[in-house]
Amino acid sequence: MSINTVIFSGNLGSDCTTRSTTSGKLIATFSLPVKQGYGEHEKTSWVQCRMFGAKAEKLPIYLTRGTKVTVTGQFLLESWTGKDDTEKTTAVVLVNDIDFSSKQENKPQKNQLITSQSGNITSDPFYDTEIPF
Repeated sequence: MSINTVIFSGNLGSDCTTRSTTSGKLIATFSLPVKQGYGEHEKTSWVQCRMFGAKAEKLPIYLTRGTKVTVTGQFLLESWTGKDDTEKTTAVVLVNDIDFSSKQENKPQKNQLITSQSGNITSDPFYDTEIPF
């Protein structure tokens, strides 16, 4: 038994596009950057994500350039022969699940100080000055 599940997170490189198959089914496509390494050795590869069915019908209006998403799906390498008769390959994710990352402005930062009712400032939300024993 083998498991083929990948998770990628990133900001869309361009707006999501849609097309129809000959049978009329909709396919939505968008690209996500996948980074590896760090510093001067950092490299970015692009993964093509595809959605079908209800996702392809309803989600493309929300998938615009710069939108941060996390996708879960099946990974495959797609090969074809280019116009110049060279063999081409691209990484594709068949999207099973997509999560839109929420904006950070409304969330408190991890190290943001919390003020208690007595006016004391503490970095621990569970800090209690009254010891019951």
